[in-house]
Amino acid sequence: MSRQGGKMKPLKQPKKDKKEEGEDDKAFKEKKKAEEAALKAARDRAAKGMRGLLFVHQRPTEIAIDRWSAPVRWYQEIGEEMIKVMRMHGLSYIPYGKMEWYGCGLAIVALSLPIPSPPDSNSTYLSSLPRSARASWTRTTADNDGRILVSHLSVPWEQIRSTEGWAGFQHVSVLRGWLTVHPPRSTCIPEDDRAELGPFLRVNLLRGAFFTVLPSPTSTERQEHIPEWHIGNVYAMSRAPAQLVKLPASPRGNMGEGGTKYEVIICGAYEIRLFGDPSSYKSPYPILDVALSVELEFPSSPLHAPDPPSHCPPTLPLQHSPEHSITPHFAGGKPFGEAIGIGLRSIDSRESGWWTVTDVRLSSSSNTSSLALTLLEPIRIAPTQTRIIPFRVTLAEDEYVSEKVTELVVELTCSLSVHVVRPSETTHAKNVVLSVTIPLDHVCLWTQDNYTPIRATYFFARSMVTAFTLVPPKFPSTKPYYNAYTGRGVECTGNEPILALHGAGVDILTQPWWANSLPRQKHAWIVIPQGRTEWGLDWHGPSAADAFSAVTALSLILFHGPLKWRDWGFNANTRVVLVGHSNGGQGAWYIAARWPDRVCGVIPAAGYIKSQAYVPWNLSRFSHFIDPFLRAILETSLTPDDNDLFLSNLVGTPILALHGGADDNVPTWHTRELTVVLKTWDQDAEITYHEDPGRPHWYPEVFKSDCVQAFLDRLYSPSPVPVLHRISDGNAASARRQGRFTLTVAVPHESGSMHGWRVCALSTPGLLARLEVSPAQSEGRVFVRTTNVSIFSLDLQAWLDARRGNLGTAGCGEGDGRREVRKWHVVFIFDVDGDELVVEVEDDLVHETKGTILFARDRSTSGDKGQHIWKILPEESTDPVTLQPRQRLQAILSSTAPLTLLIPSLSLPHELSAALRISYALRLYHSLDAQIISLEELNSLTDVGEGNLVVIGCAREPLVQAWLERTRSVWMFKDGAWCFSERRKFCRPSSAIMFLQPHPTNPAATSLFLEFTDLNGLERAVRLFPIRTGVLSPDWIVVGGRADGVGIAGVEGAGYACRFTSVVSNS
Repeated sequence: MSRQGGKMKPLKQPKKDKKEEGEDDKAFKEKKKAEEAALKAARDRAAKGMRGLLFVHQRPTEIAIDRWSAPVRWYQEIGEEMIKVMRMHGLSYIPYGKMEWYGCGLAIVALSLPIPSPPDSNSTYLSSLPRSARASWTRTTADNDGRILVSHLSVPWEQIRSTEGWAGFQHVSVLRGWLTVHPPRSTCIPEDDRAELGPFLRVNLLRGAFFTVLPSPTSTERQEHIPEWHIGNVYAMSRAPAQLVKLPASPRGNMGEGGTKYEVIICGAYEIRLFGDPSSYKSPYPILDVALSVELEFPSSPLHAPDPPSHCPPTLPLQHSPEHSITPHFAGGKPFGEAIGIGLRSIDSRESGWWTVTDVRLSSSSNTSSLALTLLEPIRIAPTQTRIIPFRVTLAEDEYVSEKVTELVVELTCSLSVHVVRPSETTHAKNVVLSVTIPLDHVCLWTQDNYTPIRATYFFARSMVTAFTLVPPKFPSTKPYYNAYTGRGVECTGNEPILALHGAGVDILTQPWWANSLPRQKHAWIVIPQGRTEWGLDWHGPSAADAFSAVTALSLILFHGPLKWRDWGFNANTRVVLVGHSNGGQGAWYIAARWPDRVCGVIPAAGYIKSQAYVPWNLSRFSHFIDPFLRAILETSLTPDDNDLFLSNLVGTPILALHGGADDNVPTWHTRELTVVLKTWDQDAEITYHEDPGRPHWYPEVFKSDCVQAFLDRLYSPSPVPVLHRISDGNAASARRQGRFTLTVAVPHESGSMHGWRVCALSTPGLLARLEVSPAQSEGRVFVRTTNVSIFSLDLQAWLDARRGNLGTAGCGEGDGRREVRKWHVVFIFDVDGDELVVEVEDDLVHETKGTILFARDRSTSGDKGQHIWKILPEESTDPVTLQPRQRLQAILSSTAPLTLLIPSLSLPHELSAALRISYALRLYHSLDAQIISLEELNSLTDVGEGNLVVIGCAREPLVQAWLERTRSVWMFKDGAWCFSERRKFCRPSSAIMFLQPHPTNPAATSLFLEFTDLNGLERAVRLFPIRTGVLSPDWIVVGGRADGVGIAGVEGAGYACRFTSVVSNS
């Protein structure tokens, strides 16, 4: 609810003169009735958790706050298939027909669209969907909840579907409406205070891609106004942070009866993955369903202000955001995790409204003297920003929290940031204490017969408070003294946790059905991670990291908890059994194929192959204009996500692939195709395909079946045969039985090892790398063939474990039950692309893996005759993976600490707005934390933090230029323009320049430069920020204004840039 001085109530609708209905009005009403009838079935399905349209009720779109009002009137304007125009999606980084196609282009469509004025214009636009090949404006209305239903009956959908399939349904509609703000008549606000005390719009756009608020077309401000595009909550995710939008012109400039009018434009994308096949909600045509709510929100007045305005009462500058607060369950009086987070939102939107949380303490009223909270680090919150304050909770080993304690009262000390407070500002308190109450939830300890899913917490990426859900096993571990810090072996011990990946849109914290649908095991925990949010990054990037981190966090919780919890523990670096459904099924294929040594079995259900296979790209408008070579370079940025290309890594991994035979969401052939491709790599691959005839996309028994439990029982059998412990018997044995395998890698940073072998660096980033390993029949000789590999490594312990029994070694085992020590004496001859390298191993190798060999291509010889191409690097060599380029802009989302958004100055409104919008998108879609700082505050770049760095518009700053020169970057800013490799200058108007650069201090982090030639270019760069999967963005890209007409065919340059790689540029 918005803050206000008086009572909030809906405005009365003005009376309308009665008139006879015309034919158009009657047809319009009939159309609305037909849409409601078609959607009734979808409501029922949504209520049951089935696939269908999403229905979220919002507050009324018409409100009154001290006689300020913001009614939204949806006018005549819905782009009745601007669809083909939209298919270029502006920058067509959103190729029409692609599954994840929002990223940057939808907003550009609206920017480039010649929206007519006045609004009753009869203008039409080119579109191949309507029979007339022209799209025109039509009328719709929003209901009292701000919900807008859009369908286009003039389009021959059935005809298009018959030839184009689902790709024919995907389209974008442009909606246009009016927002009127009425200032209070009794209050006269001085002209100088309007910018400081004027209202913001608190906007919530559900299932819409982008929106912007513009001055009225007839206003003088409109002529020079550059639209700021704000991202919508496309997936209607819960716990969305508040999104405050500054009005593009002061509402006090027009004090007439009609108030001040603004134009609102929305880009709404109909995506099969989100809305489903229209037949699933019994409609012959697709129906776009978006919802918009708008409220007025005023900035906080100074606490010590002498005469605050009546509509801006003095208040604390920070506000508790309960939906973003995170606490663990207390099981038997003990916290199941050390991380607690309190969500705070800044309502001090003034230029000086930067507040830092500096201290925390429990109030005496909490009645928990044994409990202690420690602030992990000071957290600075920018004006209008939402951040989660991280605390560490500690409790003495012999202390417990009573079930009678159901809440904690926490007092937060907050201070105005010294870097942004001007000496003249003396009216605002410099320090405030904010009291926040957070609930404590207690659960009973689990037993063999009874349990409650447990909510646990940990710190992701150093300080981001993250929750996950657990299903405990029935019995303690079979190895009660198993040390949580030892390494992992190849044998299944029977307690490897099940890592269960949810489908798109599933909120594991509020929807218990997912946990209840998984079969509880005897000794194995079921770990249910969030993947950052309900949709996350499709279990790629930070979502995959969250999954593995949750497993490690549980191991540490059990190890450091009460002594009796250790009996239920397992290795912190254990292998896992992957289980997933729908998007989680796709995620199971993805994670298992990228980190095969971390996985001992996979049960993917109803997973799709990849985005391009889910909905083809054949209708992408940009394909009519783009150079095929440029398109190929751009599409290489999606190669790491293509699950079918990495199935060679799953040869030897036990897999049970499940799918319902009547799935209308993910076609059944996806799982069959994955099975066939894997069998093509090895006809004896350990994969079983099970199809349940007549079953839909989801059914409760999908994992609670005899075949699933039988598969798990086989995995958890006490003595499975080691993966490579199979010697050819002279018959027609498979490659796997002879010990051969192929490791396929696209991005070393996003991939792990297979049987101890890992690709660390590529010869040419952007191309696939393969490592073929073939142990010879003779003892100790291994043939290795490389493709596009410059450095690879071998973990000797993992390799020896996998090959045990198939090597001529002198070895013995001994140990105390907790740690096994093996003594080896092995001589290996590695034949790497024809070069013989001899390695003699004679050491005591324990389960903490040690003894990693690095093989590197010797570039000094360049393959000269008689010279070795490969060599072994010294053991103390720097980790080569950290030196390898990240290869695509999306890597900015995978950070080891909170991200830093760096702008030249906090007083620059456009750069600050860009940083705030990126921060909002990171929080909304990935629950990633970001701090905003300026170069003015830094003494050196060592102060930017350890996390990934986003540099926004700092081209002219000496500190940044010196950084680029010091690292010998191919990018330099000279003579007022960005130059690439001293050969190509980018200076065209409305251009966005984005490229990756190594982090200035942390080798494990990366930096993304977000640069531009003018403010239109800045807006384009913000939309290009790779917030979701499926964005065509390699290591660097430059996009100009031409992209508004021909999509990614307007890309001026793109490619990869590093010391040993080729560069591709479109001239």
